[in-house]
Amino acid sequence: MTSLLTNISAMTALTTLKGINTQLDMTSNRVSTGQRVSNAADNAAYWSIATTVRTDNASLGAVKDSLGLGSSAVDTAYNGLNSILTDLQNMRAKLQTALTPGVDRSKVQTEIAAIQNKMKATADSSVSSGQNWISVDSAASNYQSQQQVVAGFSRNAGGTIDFSYVKVDVGTIKLYDATGTSITKPATEAQVFASQSLTGTAPFRPGAAAGTRGTADFSSAVVELSIKLNGGAGVTLKLDKASLTAAVADVTKVTTDEFIDAINNTIAATTGLTGNVTAGLDSQGRLTFKTTAATSTTKIQVDTTANNTIDVGFGAASATGAVATGTNASSTTGKGTLDSDVGTYTAPGMTGAYTVANFDISKLVGTKGDDDLRAIINAVDQAIGKVTDAGTKLGANKTQIDGQKTFVDTLMKANDRTVGILVDADVEEESTKLKALQTQQQLAIQALSIANSSSQNVLSLFR
Repeated sequence: MTSLLTNISAMTALTTLKGINTQLDMTSNRVSTGQRVSNAADNAAYWSIATTVRTDNASLGAVKDSLGLGSSAVDTAYNGLNSILTDLQNMRAKLQTALTPGVDRSKVQTEIAAIQNKMKATADSSVSSGQNWISVDSAASNYQSQQQVVAGFSRNAGGTIDFSYVKVDVGTIKLYDATGTSITKPATEAQVFASQSLTGTAPFRPGAAAGTRGTADFSSAVVELSIKLNGGAGVTLKLDKASLTAAVADVTKVTTDEFIDAINNTIAATTGLTGNVTAGLDSQGRLTFKTTAATSTTKIQVDTTANNTIDVGFGAASATGAVATGTNASSTTGKGTLDSDVGTYTAPGMTGAYTVANFDISKLVGTKGDDDLRAIINAVDQAIGKVTDAGTKLGANKTQIDGQKTFVDTLMKANDRTVGILVDADVEEESTKLKALQTQQQLAIQALSIANSSSQNVLSLFR
C-alpha cells in the first residue's frame, strides 16, 4: 500500500543512512587519529587503563631524566677522584724520592705544593648540576651527607605510588670539607646483657617438644634479680607464680614475650626502678636491662640472688654481677679524606697537626724529620687506599644507575606497547571498512532518493 501521509520506505532508508553515517564517522575518526579508543565514550575501561599507563610512563620519563642527571653527577665525581688518585700516586713517588740522602726537600716540597693545589682545584671544579660530592661544605644548609638519585617508580594494587633510589654516601667519599665542624654523637644509656639467648637457657626448654619448647614453667620456679643504679642499694626484682598468674595465659608455658612484659610490669610497680630501667631482648635474644638516662654517670648493675631457682642467662650470684656504664656525648671531626688531620710534626721547628692537603716537608731535617716524612708517606698511602675505595663505591653506583636506566627504558617501551594494544586502531582494517561504508552510504542515498520518488509516481495518476 502506498500512503501520502507516511513514506515507510523513505523512513527505512533514512534510518539505514543515519546508521551508516554514524559508523562512517567512527571509522573516519579511527583512521584520522589512529586510535580505536580516543576518549572515554569509546571504551571507558580501556580508556581508563590507557590513561593510567600513560601517566605512569610520564613519571618513568622523569625518572629516566633523574637517572641521567645522577649518572652525570657520579661521572663527574668519579673523574675528579680518578684525577686526584693519579696526583696522590705522583705525590707518594716524590715523597719517597725525598727520603734519599742529599735530596733538597724544599725543592721537592715546591712540586708537592703544586700537586696539592691541583688536587684542590680538581675537587672544587668537580661540579655537576650545581652539586659537588668530593669538595663540600658540611655546614651549608643544602648539604646532604647522603644523596639519593630517583631510580624507579611503581604503583601498587591500591594505587599508592612509591619511588626507589640509588643512594650515594657523600660522607664517605668527600675529599675536602670547607667547614669541618665537629659532629656530636649522642650519649648512650647503660645496658647489661645476659650471657646467652633466653630461649637457649635450660628453663625455656630448648630441647623440648614443640608444644613447650621456648617456654618456661613458673608453677614452682622463682627468678630474683638484684638491680643497682649508680652504685646505690640493690632493688630486688622477683617473678614467680603469684606475680605471673595475672599477666600470662599459662604459668606452665610462659613465652619470652610474656616474660619480658611481666618483668617490665614488675619494674613499673617497684619503687626505685620505675621510670629508670627497662627490660628487653637484644638482637641475639639475650635478656637485657637498660637505663632510661643517657649519660656517662648512669650505671646499672644486675646480679642474681640466692633465692633464684632458675638461670635466665645471668648465671649464679656473684660479688659484682653484670655492670655497665653509659657514655657521654662525643665529637668527631667531620673533615674529608685529604683535609683531615693525619699526624703531628715531631721535627724541630715544626709544630701542630698536618693533613695530606697541607703537609710541608721543606723543614723536615734530622732523625725526627725522617720519621715525620715516613709518617707522611704512610698517610698519603692510606689516603690512596681511601680514594680508591671511594672510586669503587662510585663505580658501583654508576653500574647501578646505568642498569636502572636500561630497565626504565625497556619498561617505558613495554608500557607503550600495552597502550597500543588497548587503544590503537588497525589502520588497514579500518581503511577497508571506510571504503565499504562509503559505498553503503552511496547506496543508502540512492535508496532514499527512490523511496522519496514513490509519492511523485502516485501524483502522476491524478494528472
